Amino acid sequence: MPRISDASVRELTSDHPLEAQRVTVRFGQVTALDGFTASIPRESVGLLGPNGAGKSTFIKASLGLLQPEAGSILVGGLDSRSQSLRIRDNVGYMPEHDCLISSLNAVELVSYMAQISGMTPRDAMQRGHEVLDFVGLGEERYRLIKSYSTGMKQRVKLAQAIVHDPSLLFLDEPTSGMDPQGREEMLDLIRRIGLADKTVVVSSHILQEVERVCDYIVIISNGRLIRAGKTQSLVAGEEGVHTLTVRGDVRAIESYVRSMEEICNVLERKNEGDMQASLLVSGCEDGKAIFRLASERGIQIRSYRPEKLDLEEVFLRSFEGESKDGN
Repeated sequence: MPRISDASVRELTSDHPLEAQRVTVRFGQVTALDGFTASIPRESVGLLGPNGAGKSTFIKASLGLLQPEAGSILVGGLDSRSQSLRIRDNVGYMPEHDCLISSLNAVELVSYMAQISGMTPRDAMQRGHEVLDFVGLGEERYRLIKSYSTGMKQRVKLAQAIVHDPSLLFLDEPTSGMDPQGREEMLDLIRRIGLADKTVVVSSHILQEVERVCDYIVIISNGRLIRAGKTQSLVAGEEGVHTLTVRGDVRAIESYVRSMEEICNVLERKNEGDMQASLLVSGCEDGKAIFRLASERGIQIRSYRPEKLDLEEVFLRSFEGESKDGN
């Protein structure tokens, strides 16, 4: 990612450049954030939650665009209530909704946004050309934005968010409306930005994309933190739980499962056609017995490995826990 050396752009070097403590935001009778507390590390972070969970509200409150009723948000040690202008000098924001001036071309818009962030007109113009090349719009930079496709507009929104070389970047639904190839290219850009020692917060409902580009996950529901942690840790599954895939005829599989229930906890079973089943098991202290029983029942063991989830399963299980807790 192209960088600038303007001394006015201060890097947010804290290990946790964004911290929220008991933040509450209400819109009339609707509570968008309800005592929300989270500490965002200096990584690529996925901000997940259903529609109306409070993701966009958290981003806007962090930028000082909304004033919390209670609690505090520190961005690089700066308070979002009283120091929002200084925060915006060091933060980039790609909104979900269309925010572009359609009568301008891409260079005019992006360089204008750079000037708003404190750059001189000459430096802003040079920087505008650089970031438009970076996002893949170099050859289309002089076209009016109103003639752009949805995917091209997403690229311009990213360009204006990074034009001042921010250390913290908020991307709200960055692949919205893009075709498959455009989504792949946008995800590649996000990965490259994250590798440039930036804190990138990606708010998205497309979990597979978040899993691919984010090292840390924050899950929000009803304005509260539900779960947070390293992506690798979250998808690793529960300790001591294994996935066992077996193959054989229906009767042999049934007999094998009954025998397994005597030595393990069979947490889940999924039939994969007439000849194969996948079991989720725990408490299998005697691993040799698993294979011995398979041999005795005429069953083939295709795989036996520690449980590994995808982010969608992590997401759904997080809300199951919320329900059980009565929240």
